[in-house]
Amino acid sequence: MINNLKDRKSLEIKEMIERIAPMNSNVLIFGETGVGKDFWVNYLFRLSKAPVLVDLNCGDVPEHLLESEWFGYRKGAFTGADRDFEGKWQKAGEGILYLNQIDLLSLNLQARLLRIIERKKYFPLGSNEEIDIKARFIFSADQRIEARVRTGEFRSDLYFRISSCSLFIPPLRERKGDILPLVNFFAGQKGVPIDLTPAGCQGLLAYHWSGNIRELENFLTQQFIRQKPLEDDDVDSLLKNVHDFWDMVKEQELPLAVLEKKYIDYLLKKHRNKKKVAEILKISRKSLYNKLGRWEAP
Repeated sequence: MINNLKDRKSLEIKEMIERIAPMNSNVLIFGETGVGKDFWVNYLFRLSKAPVLVDLNCGDVPEHLLESEWFGYRKGAFTGADRDFEGKWQKAGEGILYLNQIDLLSLNLQARLLRIIERKKYFPLGSNEEIDIKARFIFSADQRIEARVRTGEFRSDLYFRISSCSLFIPPLRERKGDILPLVNFFAGQKGVPIDLTPAGCQGLLAYHWSGNIRELENFLTQQFIRQKPLEDDDVDSLLKNVHDFWDMVKEQELPLAVLEKKYIDYLLKKHRNKKKVAEILKISRKSLYNKLGRWEAP
């Protein structure tokens, strides 16, 4: 897919990754959800010639299980530990440890991770013997990580430790040169014929793509499911989802709070998924639930 990114900004990112791939420095890749951070990490991995890439999502495992999953444990370390378990970090060996969505870690785990990164050693649970880390660290985070540092939600000392070499991946709407090549790529991958006029192509370029590359791929997947070519009327339907909301409110003089509620109600009706709506609004799910609870309160 990366070979189909033609925008100048994407080419600059590609060139930067080609320069840093042979190095052993830690790398932070950040940007909005769906911009393709995982693709860039895998590209760096292929260029680095590292023997293995261990992909660990910091939000996949509950915190009380995370340390045992990552660092391993010794037999008898806790109830149910009936054997030694080496943990996922040890599997990385001299390869790459990719900590995906590091900004989801609690402050407690951030503090422990900082010490581990600085010392390049860690203790498995129930062990008095440290294990050396030979792997290279790659991190990814949401675009808001810098704001979380300012509010104290993410440790500044950890942020500065992991961001000495950082890459920002701009949203797809700021890389319009990538949109049509990616449409062609995903359409070819899924076997979707393209029958667009220049006006249809302009419609794709005008669309906001709030879900970035992931949304674009899903759009082509839906075309595949419908078993029809991609035509101008499909692009019109895509654009209408955005215009419907503005048609609803443009003739009304509404307070900002009311407009916000109408917009969130519209997104919930459209997507029927609170996680997706929170991602579009660039707020946490907790913040979204707080807003909804406030509006539903008597």
